[in-house]
Amino acid sequence: MAQPSSPANPPSSPAPAVSGSCCSGGAFAYLLLRVTLGLMLVLAGAEKFKSPAPPYTYSTAYWHDEKDPVTKEVTKSGRWMSVAKPVYEFGGFNNPAVFTVKGSNALSWMFFLFAEGLPYAMIGVGLAIIIGFLNRLALFAGGFIWLSLALGQMTLPDNPTASMLVQYTMYYVIALALVKYNRFALTRF
Repeated sequence: MAQPSSPANPPSSPAPAVSGSCCSGGAFAYLLLRVTLGLMLVLAGAEKFKSPAPPYTYSTAYWHDEKDPVTKEVTKSGRWMSVAKPVYEFGGFNNPAVFTVKGSNALSWMFFLFAEGLPYAMIGVGLAIIIGFLNRLALFAGGFIWLSLALGQMTLPDNPTASMLVQYTMYYVIALALVKYNRFALTRF
């Protein structure tokens, strides 16, 4: 006796495209977010080198102090002072009664070193983010830069500016959460 034949299996449809491919919406969205965050850092860092008055030019000399070549004394403070001085003085870090004289001096050096290196760090990390070099590390460093600036504003207290800087930090948190969509980069880390 012949057994009833089973109906032929319908031909299988092609597999759907993998959502993590190089041309997925997630990959393009992450690329756009990454480039935007990198440009924010690069332009914010470059702005620190802008001349204080028109016609605007850019030079690292505007950021750093001008010193007498012979005595090495500061003849004109650079723009870094506008970043560090308000937080240092109005934040209360210059109070030797609280921090001791040694502690206050150490804090003043920390503020000086942070402010002097800030634009270079912003530009370097921003470029690393744009080209996709060590994404996770660069995004973490970028978020840390904005968070450190927010912490300085919180000591003043300048709540609107601190809130804005915390929002910038949150963009980096979002980018770190979406790094799995990284497809257009030098490194995949």
